[in-house]
Amino acid sequence: MTLSVLSIAQISAVVVGLAIVIIFHMMNTRAPTYPPIVGGPFPWVSAVLVLALGPSNFFAVCQARYGPVFKVLVGGRDFIVVSSPDALASAASADHRVLSSHVQHDRHLQALYGDSPFHAKIYDTLVHKIFPVLDRRLSKRTLGDLAPPFAQLVFDKLKLFSGRPEVSLMRSVTEPLYVGANGMLFGTRFPQDTYEDFCILLNSLPKRLFKFPFWSIPFNRARDRLLQRISDYLEGANPATDDKLVATFTPLFKEHNIPIEVAASSVLSFMSLLHQNTVNVIFWLFTWLLADPTSLAAVRSEIDKAIREDFGNFQTFIAEANPEKLDSPSFALLNSAVLETMRLASVQTGVRVATSDIDIKDREKTVPILEGEYVVLDPRGAHLDESVYPNCEKFVVDRFVESEYRGDFATTAGYPFFTLGAGKHVCKGRFLALYEIKVVTIVYLSLFDVTPIGRGEGPSSTWEPPKPSSHSIGTIHPTEDVLVRLRLRSVP
Repeated sequence: MTLSVLSIAQISAVVVGLAIVIIFHMMNTRAPTYPPIVGGPFPWVSAVLVLALGPSNFFAVCQARYGPVFKVLVGGRDFIVVSSPDALASAASADHRVLSSHVQHDRHLQALYGDSPFHAKIYDTLVHKIFPVLDRRLSKRTLGDLAPPFAQLVFDKLKLFSGRPEVSLMRSVTEPLYVGANGMLFGTRFPQDTYEDFCILLNSLPKRLFKFPFWSIPFNRARDRLLQRISDYLEGANPATDDKLVATFTPLFKEHNIPIEVAASSVLSFMSLLHQNTVNVIFWLFTWLLADPTSLAAVRSEIDKAIREDFGNFQTFIAEANPEKLDSPSFALLNSAVLETMRLASVQTGVRVATSDIDIKDREKTVPILEGEYVVLDPRGAHLDESVYPNCEKFVVDRFVESEYRGDFATTAGYPFFTLGAGKHVCKGRFLALYEIKVVTIVYLSLFDVTPIGRGEGPSSTWEPPKPSSHSIGTIHPTEDVLVRLRLRSVP
């Protein structure tokens, strides 16, 4: 009896042992998980630490090891990061009710307004009231109706920078853009002396989005001053005499009984979305042109020729510059330079959350996304693919010049180009952004010869652009400003 029991126990142990060996063998030889999961002994802890040090750098390291699509646990939440052209296009084209962008807007509002009780109302006003207006008014067909005052406003602001021994490159290219865009969209009554407060707001946003500790009082005061100025502007609205978008916004706010606090916050949120990437793109465009004198000279030569042959003189350009006239083969190199800057400057362009299970495609592979998981759209993997973009990390001014010019964004056809979104999430202000950057560049380079001031000792020929910040959102932020000398040119 005892021997029988022992024999059964021994046999059972052998069977269990064999089963364990078989299971481990199956686990080690099964088809690899896709998307691959970022490993490590404590992946959620290590991911948070590395993300805190710089999400763009962290994603680049993960892409090198795991490929263009991977999953990482961050703060107890699963994030699927996609950077291949097919996966980016598939995610961007997914039903917005299934891959929802509301989490991205929520984070933006949280960063701007903290724990405001108006979040839901601001979100509703922004997404369901303001965005539909922008879809109509900022389309390529209708943008020309808003554009006429922009070039004049930019010119008037840029003239104020002449005669100074040195100026901030960041301020000299972004303040005219800020003033011009606000005047073009919101009309002559909009307060144009809000640039400095708005810069405080924009410069603090990455810290607030990533929840880094920082001295928040300057941010809060700047935001509150902006909200007060916008409230005064909206309260003084007169639909009978107002122009531009305010003539549409204010009746809309009244029709839906939107409180002034919510209306002002919604307008400020729109302004943040309007400017936060454009100001970085135009800064890097000038920075990279200054670092490449040959390219700078070629762009300036094209501008001089186009003004002379297409407009007759600079004053006529200021009066007649509109999106249609700038979407021309006469500005093909400038158009290419702007697109190339957008390619290099783009980082994470969006976060979506899955409201139900969904599959997206990555070539022949399927990427399963479970309800509650987050999807990060990171175009840098596609934009820095050497097989698609030779010398992918270099600014190549004529990369998007074609033998036959086909239009603003047509030159990106056939390339993975996700700077301005894609599919159902394409940027509503893409035509406005391209127009703004072109006009500021044309006016700036027509007015001034620009020379960067070298850091430390040595001639300016040793000058190099500043390093990009690893804590960037949307587009790369510079770690420091650039000082330049401006010399007035003979305007054609």
